[in-house]
Amino acid sequence: MNTNIKLAWRNLWRNRRRTFIAISSIVFSVLLASWMRSMQEGSYDSMIENSVKFYSGYLQVQDTAFWNERTLDNSFSASNELKESISQIPDVTLVVNRIESFALAANHLKSKPAMVMGIEPEAEDQITKISQKVKKGSFLKTGDKGAILGEGLAKYLGLDVGDTLVMISQGYHGISASGLFVIKGLLSHPNQEFNNRMVYLDIEAARDFYSASGLSTSLVVMAHDHYEVKHIKKAIERVLPAGNRVMTWTEMQPDLEQLIESDRGSGKIMLGILYMVIAFGMFSVVLMMVKERSREFGVVHAVGMQKSKLSTIVFFETIFIGLIGCSVGVLISYLFCTYFYFHPIPMSGKMAEAYEQYGMEPFLYFSLKASLFYSQMILVFLLSVFISVFPMYNIQRLKITKAMRN
Repeated sequence: MNTNIKLAWRNLWRNRRRTFIAISSIVFSVLLASWMRSMQEGSYDSMIENSVKFYSGYLQVQDTAFWNERTLDNSFSASNELKESISQIPDVTLVVNRIESFALAANHLKSKPAMVMGIEPEAEDQITKISQKVKKGSFLKTGDKGAILGEGLAKYLGLDVGDTLVMISQGYHGISASGLFVIKGLLSHPNQEFNNRMVYLDIEAARDFYSASGLSTSLVVMAHDHYEVKHIKKAIERVLPAGNRVMTWTEMQPDLEQLIESDRGSGKIMLGILYMVIAFGMFSVVLMMVKERSREFGVVHAVGMQKSKLSTIVFFETIFIGLIGCSVGVLISYLFCTYFYFHPIPMSGKMAEAYEQYGMEPFLYFSLKASLFYSQMILVFLLSVFISVFPMYNIQRLKITKAMRN
């Protein structure tokens, strides 16, 4: 066996050009498949990240009745002990209070229903980087009595930084809520619905407005990424008091999950077609190698080498080509995708508008999840092993006289 392996390795480098062509076909195949999967999963990661960071978070702790009936009457008091317990769970990066409700935002003769979110400004900014979206004025600070408005809402109401926003609503347990808030800043939200309706208040200002002292509608829990959500949920459930529950982003936004899954399914079909193209390309290279070497096979067999041993050597040659091609392909793919991971491709025109309508930043993002790369390497390597059956079959049917005339 060692002799067969040595012969196979030496055979590869007798004709370097042929070997490099074969290896290059596999490298390109791995690169193409990895590029496609990295871009596909990167776009999903971007959709999820934009959605959870600008609204739901990866997980939320709520009163058991809040999600079905989102009123302030279903808010709860989140103790410091609960926040501390959740913060200690591995992979949890941040735990913040929010109070969410609605109000009628008005200015003189114009009014519009608005989404009101009471936040802990410094902590919330770590989640959403929302201070970077403020296009005019300044972001909230802890204890501020002012408000931040989406540009669309401010434009509709005819308000600017320094003007006063009037809000009327219903507070905790039906108490009337009304207030005047000086506008501290205007933000441009990538989600147009939020841009046209969102009002941000400091959480204490929101509690005062709604007469909901010490209450929150949710505890937002953040992680490094959405792959960690399942085990965090199980850990939170072990420390939750009665009357509360934890929901993941997939439970809060099932439409987004269904959209991703349906698109992922069509992506797998496209990937299957891509693998068929890759397989035919690799097969053509192997076919070329076999036809070029038919005289060599005939001579070697004529001087006494058994067909079984010749098939074994050719099989190892194919394995070596597959291993080298896949290894180099994964390395180049990772470096290639790493560049685009840190330098996403900007979109323009109608494509950029379509991205913004779905609340996404107009860029093509890439993922560096390890499984995306080694899975492509394994699949392409298995294809190369499968294709190696052809030269082995060809050798077994070899006719010395015919091969010697080629």
